Order: sequence, then C-alpha cells, then structure tokens
Amino acid sequence: MNKHISPQDSFEVEKAISFLVEKYNQSGKNSKPVILHSIRVGMVLIEFEYDKDIIITGILHDLLEDTDVSFQEIEKNFSLKIAQTVQAVSYDPKIENPVTRYKEMFERVVANGQEAIVVKAADMIINIPYIRLVPDIKDQEKLLNKALYYIKLNSSFSSTPIFKKLQKTYNEEYERLLKK
Repeated sequence: MNKHISPQDSFEVEKAISFLVEKYNQSGKNSKPVILHSIRVGMVLIEFEYDKDIIITGILHDLLEDTDVSFQEIEKNFSLKIAQTVQAVSYDPKIENPVTRYKEMFERVVANGQEAIVVKAADMIINIPYIRLVPDIKDQEKLLNKALYYIKLNSSFSSTPIFKKLQKTYNEEYERLLKK
C-alpha cells in the first residue's frame, strides 16, 4: 500500500471518478451531494493507503443505491470483485424497515470481507459529521446508534488505523450530541 498511488493506478481511479460523475448526472436519485461524498470516501481510502481497487470501490460505492447503474455495468467497466464489493455495501431496496435494512447490509458487508468492511468504514467516517444536520435529536441518536452498531460488529478491526479514525469520528459526534 502506498499513499502516493502509481500513475497507472491514478488513471484507473480517475476513470472511476469520471464514471461516477457521468452515471450520476444521467440517473442520480439522491438530492444529497453524492459525487463529492463519493470522492471524499475515495480520498479517505487513499489517506489510509489502501490499494486502487478499494479506492475505486469507495468512489463507486453509492452507484447501485443512487443511480440506475447495474451490477453488470460496474463489473464490465471495472471488475467482478469491485462490483461485488459495491453490491455488498449497498442497501437492499426490497427491505422496507430501515433498521432491518441497515443491519442486513452491515452483515453482508462483514460476510464480503475486509474490502467491504473498509469501504463502509470510510463511508461512515464521511457521513457521521453530517448527523448534526438532522433536525430531530432523536433521529440524530438513531443515526449515531447505527454507527455504533457497525463499529461493534467489526470490533476485530478496532486496532486498524481506519477503524481508529472511525471510532474517533464517532466519539466526537457522540460528545457533541451529549452537550445538546
């Protein structure tokens, strides 16, 4: 793992960013800033020196949820492993109950392995600070409990740098919420 990704890897990461932007502009379904969020997730993975496939997965992680992009399109343009990992970190839209939906997804993430666990950790590092924008304090607590559930589910990774960052991000938001 190298903090400075190679020139060849940089081209592939840039291809993923271009693919994300193109596909989101064609069929994006989320009013939140998905493109910037996805790039930030990729940057966290670069910061923690993950390989290009994990970085690419981080950049593409919301496409199945937020666009009309299919698993097959991701596989064709990138790889089967990247498509499988993107699918693992995506909610199952058929599950209507939000708590059941995120718990099922987190369990799928763990079953998929380290790559998916790391991508979801980076996603949560970026998402947790946005909890404060949720108007209702009870909803903020629910979102923070969701993050805590994920952290506890992956306690075997607690000594890794990315999970230390996730725990720190969670603790900061938890402390902020306690002061309210």
